[in-house]
Amino acid sequence: MEKNQKHKRNADDYKSIERLYLQPWLAERIRVANFDLVDHMKQVLISNPAFSVVYGVEMSQLAHLRRNDASLRSLLGVPFVMLSPALPTVEDWRCFVEDNVPTTRAVDELRRLLPTVRDPLTTQAIQHHNRQFLDVVQAVANLSVLAAPLLGVSAELTRYLGSLSAYQLRRALGRIRDLPLFQWRFRSPAFWFEFTSNDLTIEQVAHNIMRTTPFQAGKMDHTANWGDLRLGRDTTETYAAGMMAHGCRASTAASLFRLAPSRTRQMYMAIHDRRSPCGNLPNSQQWFVAKPQHRLHSTVFVWLYRAALNMGANTPQALIATADLYSKLFSGSELLTLDRGCYLTRWMAADNRLAIAPCRECGTHYIVSNNESKIEMRQNFSCPACTHSLAPRNRNRNQKQRHAED
Repeated sequence: MEKNQKHKRNADDYKSIERLYLQPWLAERIRVANFDLVDHMKQVLISNPAFSVVYGVEMSQLAHLRRNDASLRSLLGVPFVMLSPALPTVEDWRCFVEDNVPTTRAVDELRRLLPTVRDPLTTQAIQHHNRQFLDVVQAVANLSVLAAPLLGVSAELTRYLGSLSAYQLRRALGRIRDLPLFQWRFRSPAFWFEFTSNDLTIEQVAHNIMRTTPFQAGKMDHTANWGDLRLGRDTTETYAAGMMAHGCRASTAASLFRLAPSRTRQMYMAIHDRRSPCGNLPNSQQWFVAKPQHRLHSTVFVWLYRAALNMGANTPQALIATADLYSKLFSGSELLTLDRGCYLTRWMAADNRLAIAPCRECGTHYIVSNNESKIEMRQNFSCPACTHSLAPRNRNRNQKQRHAED
């Protein structure tokens, strides 16, 4: 046991690259904020139900969350901010941060929705939780290259909020006063149906995160550029070690970073205290769409990878940050190895045999097959969530048994 813990600490040391590794303390801070902010909304709605139009959720719905503790833990326990910002654009924030900037329509509408009667305790609670929300937002914006998907906001707003000084934020909060800065994120009837009918799987949670984020995988840059990188030897070995710490084989790291295979094997042994796996590398494009869960996991990986590129990361940085956040999201139930993820991103940058298409029902972008083995018509594609293929496997098994008995 002690030996395994030592090896885990050793691997974590190699993973901990600035802005490419979500520190455990920050992940925990996000989770605490999720539960605190939802509890705050519940308390405000108990005292004044008129706030439901501001927060985008009814008291009966929040009360229902507590009836399914397993699903609530799955939903709020991931290291993603699970509340959406009430002010989603840079212009919405500029009117509070900068002088002589007129308010936007979104700000005016939010002000209009505020109940006319607000007791001092509610006002104080809103101001306190606004500060908590902004503290988390700014910490994430400055510490992770994947801040945009973590926060569920655009890359432009992430950069803007991360650039603000402490003085500017304090002044903005003073001008915002008791205007709530966050809202309930998951408003579709499909979400409440899933939450009600069974315990949410992590795949269903991941789908809802992608669906409610203001950027989609198919609309972001996806160039996998290795040839033009000019990295020093120390940086190259740091990135190679980071990828191997996340499970990448020594042979893959040697190929990607043009290092001697003997050197990467030696590094892998130092990180994991065992030899790197041998054998054929994953080379099946059909794997990524063979099962609904494979499609979901592969899409999440590509979505995070492209989000990192969109925030200015280079290719190895994007892969390392993606591997880290992907493993934290699925936390022990990962289906995609980093070797497979590397080849997925390179294939999708090189040709169109795997493509991205929106679901015709919910609009969420997913990987679809476009090769000789399987051609999926983009205009008719329905994602795994909308076809109810991400439900708990036990329930699916029970349904099949009932159908067989009938």
